[in-house]
Amino acid sequence: MAPFSSVFLGVWGVFVVILIKESTPVSWEEWWTYDGISGPAFWGLINPEWWLCNKGRRQSPVNLEPTQLLFDPNLQPLHLDKHRINGVLANTGHSVVFAVENDTRHPVNISGGPLSYRYQFHEIHLHFGADDRIGSEHTVDGHAFPAELQIFGFNSQLYNNFSDALHKAQGIVAVSLLLQLGDLSNPELRTFTQQLDKIKYGGERFDNVTNSGVTVRRGGVAINLAKTII
Repeated sequence: MAPFSSVFLGVWGVFVVILIKESTPVSWEEWWTYDGISGPAFWGLINPEWWLCNKGRRQSPVNLEPTQLLFDPNLQPLHLDKHRINGVLANTGHSVVFAVENDTRHPVNISGGPLSYRYQFHEIHLHFGADDRIGSEHTVDGHAFPAELQIFGFNSQLYNNFSDALHKAQGIVAVSLLLQLGDLSNPELRTFTQQLDKIKYGGERFDNVTNSGVTVRRGGVAINLAKTII
């Protein structure tokens, strides 16, 4: 769940005021982190609704170990539909999120690969860190990447919307793209990054962002849903 190279005492009087001031509820969404006592090992404890973080067997963040992976010769390409979409870009305080507009006439579907159902694209999360070395949520053999793009969709064959599918079996799919720094910029990725100055603070949002989506190809990442993952 931070910038690219081109991108992101007391006196007693004050103390008394703080003591008598009515407390303001703090959202759990603002409290969790990736380390320390609010890190992944404690996510299932700080909020009872997150119990799956302790009990689940497929929980993020994941460290992929290449030597433990099994090759599946029958695995098919992951497919994403060819539609341009509009949405809202927001700063959640933990990541940058692009959420598709609810009234999208032509939803983008994710299917194929290891999926047994069709999933409707819902939102993209962009994770990055305080420097260019560590920004990804997931790691490969303990190695973190400068940034990570996560595509989320809900099972549109079994459920009506993302919220309905969120805590259900086979309800949500997440596709993660681990990003590397390079000499050439990605024009589609700039659809997000060029708007970051408009959402510098948590809670800010920028409407009417148009994007053609995300896909992966051998040797790199193409931010374009109008292609098939190969």
